Amino acid sequence: MRGPVNGPERDAPISGDAPDSGEAIMSARPPARVPSLAILVAISTLQPFALNVLAPATPVLARVMETDYATIQLTLTVYLATVAVTQLFVGPISDRIGRRPCILAGIALFLIGSVMGAFAQTIEGLLVARVVQAAGGGTCFALARAVVRDTAGKDRAASIIGYLSMAMVISPMIAPFVGGVLEETFGWRAIFVAMMVLSAGVLVAAWYTLYETAPRGAASSAIAILRGFPILLSNPAFLFYTLTLAFVSATFFGFIAGAPYVVVETMERSPQVYGLYFIINAAGYMFGNFLTGRYGQRFGSMKLVVIGTWMSSAAMLIALYFALVGPWTPLTFFLPLTINGIGNGLTIPGATAAALSVRPDLAGTAAGLSGAAQLGTGALAAVIGGYIVELYAPGLVIFMLVCMLLGLFMSRLARHHEMRSNDS
Repeated sequence: MRGPVNGPERDAPISGDAPDSGEAIMSARPPARVPSLAILVAISTLQPFALNVLAPATPVLARVMETDYATIQLTLTVYLATVAVTQLFVGPISDRIGRRPCILAGIALFLIGSVMGAFAQTIEGLLVARVVQAAGGGTCFALARAVVRDTAGKDRAASIIGYLSMAMVISPMIAPFVGGVLEETFGWRAIFVAMMVLSAGVLVAAWYTLYETAPRGAASSAIAILRGFPILLSNPAFLFYTLTLAFVSATFFGFIAGAPYVVVETMERSPQVYGLYFIINAAGYMFGNFLTGRYGQRFGSMKLVVIGTWMSSAAMLIALYFALVGPWTPLTFFLPLTINGIGNGLTIPGATAAALSVRPDLAGTAAGLSGAAQLGTGALAAVIGGYIVELYAPGLVIFMLVCMLLGLFMSRLARHHEMRSNDS
């Protein structure tokens, strides 16, 4: 059985933007057939869904596996770390052998990890299963964005990534609820069975509908692959856009780690109150993604990043005022963070598209590096946020503000270097 391959009949890419730096390298290749947004959403949501769906079962797993809660939390920490590391390697590899085989292999790995998790008998076996799952999910997450950049110009890519991100937000929103229902009704192994069924369906759909989009001859050897890292890291625009993504994402991960403590312990509200307000916050991010999808091509990725970082910085200043002066309630805590979410919904797709557009012939490598920076910085921010909030609850908001201001500063540097490059 053979899946779709490239051929003379392939459709033209969605474009309309002026050629970016490096696009001349790709000009000789035939246009890539554009995958549907639906399959890109399905591929991308495997990773965030698996990250969050197991969380409600962790107390039960601690009892079943006869271990402490901190050890069970490694099922989340190890997963996130593996996703970050995987993206460093899979992007360059996909630049050499193509996006399609890497994505299909990633989905297959996710499926295998789900099977291993369903039959795990020890905590060690469960952690190995999560590593395999994360390697597959991280592959899919990184390369879905590279596929978008293969088939669209920079500003159009920002628009598509905005819609893609909006759909992906739903996955971590519903995953804890789904995991809780499955665990309570059928037991924790049902969570892995559900992920088996989900990934098997995505694998079949990807086999028949995902086309190759990578530039031909972009990297012909292992040495050429390795050269992509210093090329990108020595490019100021790529470096600063990636750091923008990293610090903006750190704001969110620090919030995820510390906000439940603020609401439940400091404000003495129920976990249900936190869950309700978190949905509102996620809706703000979705709205920002919608604005990016609707207006991204019109305004351009650079302007989206500028607007988004300034909006988020202003929102965090408002949040700090309420945290220090008061009244500090769930409403005054989450309302500014909802505005921050809208800003992030503008910034992240725009900065992602800009980072991947620095060298379109190395889009896979760029996706891997930027994704690893996001998740690696996010994992560190989660540790810091969880530690700070127990010492001084408003310190969480201070930490988030610092991260956001660093993101704003990096975006200004990225814009400066991009404008200087365009003028030269």
